[in-house]
Amino acid sequence: MASKVSTERIGIDLKGRVSRLKLAERNMLLPVFEAIINSIHAIEDTKVPNGEIEIIVHRSPQTTFETENDGRKVLAEIIGFTIIDNGIGFTNDNYESFKREYSTYKAERGGLGLGRFMWLKAFNDVKIESEFYNDKIPSKRTFAFNLHATEGIAKHQLITLEEIKGRKTVVQLIGYKEPYKSKCPKKLSTIADRIVEHCLIYFLSANCPKIILKDEEEAITLNEYFSKLTLGNTFKDTFNVEPFSFKITLLKWFEHEQFTNHKISLCANNREVDYFNVSKVFPDIHSKIEDEETGKQYLIVCYVEGTYFDANINDERTEIRFSKNGIFDGELIAESDLFLALQPIVKKYFEAEIEEFKARKNGRISNFIAETAPQYRILNKYIPSFDDIVVTEHTSDQELDLKLYKKLQELEYDFRKDTVDLLTDIEGEDADMLKEKYSKLFEELSDINKSKLAQYVVHRKYILELFEKSLALNLQGKYELEDTVHSIIYPTRTTSNEIDFNNQNLWIIDERLSFHNFLSSDKPLKSIQGFENDCSDRPDLMIFNNPISYIEGDEAPFNSVVLVEFKRPMRKGYDENEDNPIVQLYDYVREIRKGKRLTNDGRTYDIGEHTRFYCYLVCDRNEKIDQYAENAQLEKSFDGLGWFGYNKSLKCTIDIMPFNQVLSNAKKRNKVLFHKLGI
Repeated sequence: MASKVSTERIGIDLKGRVSRLKLAERNMLLPVFEAIINSIHAIEDTKVPNGEIEIIVHRSPQTTFETENDGRKVLAEIIGFTIIDNGIGFTNDNYESFKREYSTYKAERGGLGLGRFMWLKAFNDVKIESEFYNDKIPSKRTFAFNLHATEGIAKHQLITLEEIKGRKTVVQLIGYKEPYKSKCPKKLSTIADRIVEHCLIYFLSANCPKIILKDEEEAITLNEYFSKLTLGNTFKDTFNVEPFSFKITLLKWFEHEQFTNHKISLCANNREVDYFNVSKVFPDIHSKIEDEETGKQYLIVCYVEGTYFDANINDERTEIRFSKNGIFDGELIAESDLFLALQPIVKKYFEAEIEEFKARKNGRISNFIAETAPQYRILNKYIPSFDDIVVTEHTSDQELDLKLYKKLQELEYDFRKDTVDLLTDIEGEDADMLKEKYSKLFEELSDINKSKLAQYVVHRKYILELFEKSLALNLQGKYELEDTVHSIIYPTRTTSNEIDFNNQNLWIIDERLSFHNFLSSDKPLKSIQGFENDCSDRPDLMIFNNPISYIEGDEAPFNSVVLVEFKRPMRKGYDENEDNPIVQLYDYVREIRKGKRLTNDGRTYDIGEHTRFYCYLVCDRNEKIDQYAENAQLEKSFDGLGWFGYNKSLKCTIDIMPFNQVLSNAKKRNKVLFHKLGI
């Protein structure tokens, strides 16, 4: 038969057009979807009921092989696709449309005239072969479509045939490009999921053509696959976001291996454009749901359609335009308004599931507050619900604590604002009304202060647990250095002029230590600003024998000084001449007396011969420590755990406290508080 061979013009700067297209890696299958939609449209144009589409997956020459260890089959990467259909084919009209950018030939079905350019974004070459009827004349058209051809289309050939067995169009997408190739799922079932999701509106139709997905080893009929995924659980409804109307299809999506999130898809012209998690509409919905009838787990999947979406998609069909300022601007609606309108629709069909998720969340929060974080009990009284707090099975207790802490801060802000408003608007108020407002305000402030007290008590329990852990063997089987213990009680290498009151835990040793005029921690005496002493002596840095010293302020100015010295937990070795910690403390007393005075915050405190010194030596007892204590003529403490005594010549009281004694005493002092809070 006569034939016609030519190189056709695509009519645009093809390379430039393709380079401007945006195709995210996550949309690596979008070019394939475009080819499938073209096939569906081609079959619709024939108006015959026996439409069929075959999608062939081509893998690299590397064959499927078995791993040495577990025998699992590892699939070779995908390098291309072939899409075959029995649609109307590349007739003259369709071919002319193919050559035009932004063709309006299929505008009534949402065709933007750009899908074929997406092929060249992800594939090196496209080959097309089509047998069809041109004005009832059997014909065959073949051509190549790629960026290498000068005008985009190469080797075009149109011939007439005596007869054809039936319409048939073959589109080969060849040479999958990176990064799309490496991102493409290898499992056929995963690709089946993606195709069904993207083209779901078509699968819902009774006129959907038979669509088969296959590779060399497996074939999946997607129509049957779709029925298996939903088990017939589909619901349809409508809703409005003024002035636009929308249609929604809601499904129970069963046996979904690849995806674990409930989702709402936004569809334009019968295909998925974008999607988001159902949690944007109902934050409590997160994990899969068990179906009461079948016992199988499913996801909630919703597909939303509307003329608004059809008219407001980008060229790549990957985004829908919404109002940027969050309100309807005359043309674009706000995404938040769409979410709001979806709430009653989703709840209508999945109310029981939503309430179950909500009950689970509220139970988790209630147990956490009751058993772990009583400082948040005030929220139960003043917060109507926890609907705006997202808690999933993956939310840790630490994350939940932060969420509740934020709510507590918001509540405290509201109370403070109420206080300011009340104090600024009291003029002209009726006496009874004013009394009622003050009564309410006092109740709120009382509750928030109780919450703060509870928070502080919980903090103390946490600090004691941390302190106890620091006394045990670490992961390396060693005891922590004294610097670690020291830092828990008070930050090292600082003074009280630099540290906030809430950042110290001196109460572990003695509650009274928290209240003082001045404190230095782990600093050489000569480095303390305002202290008249040039002593450069310092304990051995290798073993971190550095003191904490502070000045009491309840009596006469600078009447007493307290020294606290830490030693490493379970330390055994002490040198007779250099390491005696009692002698070390006595030497500190002498050096501090030499300083005579300290100037702090503009005030001068004298250190005289009558200034009393209180020394705490915090260390674990051993034979050497007991020997030092006996030599210093100290006496056993009443509980038999430590030593105490008084050096008359230095006017110095000394207390040797083992770590277990410090911890035990601190726990006993706080036990009643912990008990009251139930922690």
